[in-house]
Amino acid sequence: MKVIEVEGKSIDEAVKKAADSLGIHYTKIRESDIEVLDEGKSGIFGFGVSRSAKIRVTYTIEMSDTSEGARGIVKTLLEKMGIDAVIRNVNESENKIYIELESENSGLIIGKKGKTLEALQFIVNMMVNVSAMAEKKVIIDIESYRAKRERALHKMSQEIAERVVRTGKPYSLEPMNPFERRLVHMALQSHEQVMTKSEGQGAFRKVKVYPRTTQK
Repeated sequence: MKVIEVEGKSIDEAVKKAADSLGIHYTKIRESDIEVLDEGKSGIFGFGVSRSAKIRVTYTIEMSDTSEGARGIVKTLLEKMGIDAVIRNVNESENKIYIELESENSGLIIGKKGKTLEALQFIVNMMVNVSAMAEKKVIIDIESYRAKRERALHKMSQEIAERVVRTGKPYSLEPMNPFERRLVHMALQSHEQVMTKSEGQGAFRKVKVYPRTTQK
C-alpha cells in the first residue's frame, strides 16, 4: 500500500499527477482511493486569489502494476543506452520479478563478466522498489546467461578446491558480486578438505578458499 498527497489545479489534474507518481494509468485509481483534502479555488476570469486542489490517494500496489513498472523501466533504460532489445518474458512472484531479454547485442548488455547486466539490474531494482514501495528482487537475464554463469562458477570452484588441496595454500578468487560469491560458497560448503570465506569491502569483496587444516 502507498499513500501520497498531491496538488493540482483541479481534482482531476491532481488524480492524474498521483497516477504518474505511482506509475499507473489514472483510471486505476478508484474513487474510494481518493480523499479530497482541499477542493481548491479558481480566480474569477483568471484574476483574484486561486488555491490548488489537494488530495490524498491510498493505493494498494498490485502485482501487475509492479511488473509492468519494471518492464517500462528496463525498456526506457535500454533505449537510453542505445541498445536494441526485446523484453521476451516477465514473470512475477511474491518476492521476485524475472525479466528475460532478447537482443542481437547480448554481449553488450551482459558486459565483461556480467558487469553491465549487474549494473542494469541494480538500477532497475532501485527504481522499482522506490517507485512501488515494494521490496521485490528484480532479476534480469538474457540468453540464459545466469544459468550458464552458475554452471561455470560451480566448475571453477571445484577446480580451485582441487588446487588448494594439492598445494596446501589458500587461493583468492577475483572480486564478485554477492550473488556470485554465494554460488561459490554453496558449491564448496560440503567439501571435506576446503572452506571458504568472503573478504574485502564493497566492489572488491571476494571469496578466499582455504585448506581445512590451515588457520585463517
